[in-house]
Amino acid sequence: MNTSEPSSPGTRLRDPRVRAYPFPGTAWLALSSDPDNTLIEDWKELDQVIWKELGLPFGDTLFVRSFNLNLPQQVDLHRYPEILSSHLHDGIHTWGDYVWSGPKSFERVDAIEARETLARHGFRPRVWVDHSLFMGNMLHNHRYGTMPTVSDASGHVYPNPLYTLDIVKHVGVRYLWDGTITPILGQDRPLSTWQRYRQRAADVPTAFSNYVKHIIGSTLGVGTAFREQLPDNAQYRVRRFADGNTFYTFQRHGTWLDADIDGLGRLLNPERTDQLIKTGGTCILYSHLGKRPVDRMHETEHIPPATRSALRHLQERWKAGALHLSSVSHLLDYLVLRDNLSVDEQAGVIRFHADGIAFTTVDATELAGHSFSFRRMRIPAPAWKAFGTNGVLAHRIEDHGTSGFTVHFTDR
Repeated sequence: MNTSEPSSPGTRLRDPRVRAYPFPGTAWLALSSDPDNTLIEDWKELDQVIWKELGLPFGDTLFVRSFNLNLPQQVDLHRYPEILSSHLHDGIHTWGDYVWSGPKSFERVDAIEARETLARHGFRPRVWVDHSLFMGNMLHNHRYGTMPTVSDASGHVYPNPLYTLDIVKHVGVRYLWDGTITPILGQDRPLSTWQRYRQRAADVPTAFSNYVKHIIGSTLGVGTAFREQLPDNAQYRVRRFADGNTFYTFQRHGTWLDADIDGLGRLLNPERTDQLIKTGGTCILYSHLGKRPVDRMHETEHIPPATRSALRHLQERWKAGALHLSSVSHLLDYLVLRDNLSVDEQAGVIRFHADGIAFTTVDATELAGHSFSFRRMRIPAPAWKAFGTNGVLAHRIEDHGTSGFTVHFTDR
């Protein structure tokens, strides 16, 4: 049963006069960490090192509640509400951990309770990430969370007690993880068909074989299903679901085997960070900050030296302006806003348009903390004006001379 229909990004595309990312950065990295296996003492160490000592502006993801009997001490908002105020959170890992939860099965009423918990804490998550084998997932392994009804082979239709996509939208979520991990380092940049096959294959012969199948199939008009398995390199896409709701979905980068605190050091080693800066593009890195290999469970320190070193190098490159760091939601908000602005070079006007999915209006609140860089144009930088959907926008312009200019909006 087809429960949702993917489509390409909206009709608007980035104006060529808008730089991909604010000057001078050439790349942008965000961290998407699932809270699985996180114990409170390890959480405190992560909070101290990543957010306090290094000051990295990443966002975090939480479980509203955890009922996992295999991980009885796992951190969640219910038992540790103080985690919300210690550093930025912008995502939820489904409605909680209901995997291996014994007789406590998940139903829609649990999502309603979670919605009330989020409201009580004043937390409006912007990002939803599916969890493992959770039956209420939207796109990863299961899709029952998107389906208002289910039917059997005889045509009988029943209400689906796992359906919660409408509640997901109600609590503030606008971005859903698409359930996949891409091996390509650097999204939001064009790649040829050959480059996409090469970066996804383990070796050149496999890549070449797949590429030839693609070309021959395209020429003969056959093998459509095979070609559709090769996604583009967009960081986000529009997806309309069977219940009529439309969200943006996003890719995460990494590997299933490197998705723990030790693997983070490998994914963020200096060579790979510098490679991202060189090639450009965006990266939403997949990890589990609170998970470590079983052979290190006896160690007192959760973050290994190699990962600490990689994080320090990342901080240095960020401080030097070589790349941008942010939460997942801030990055995705930026991309949507960037791709829905227009430039009137004759009038010297930059105009932001509502995309209708993440933003129904674009005003000072939505633009707070964002910056947009433009190539040098005929009108002098200080003369440019900015408009949102409700009129003129206050802003500050930074002139870069022949490199162009940047429009800054007030920090949040």
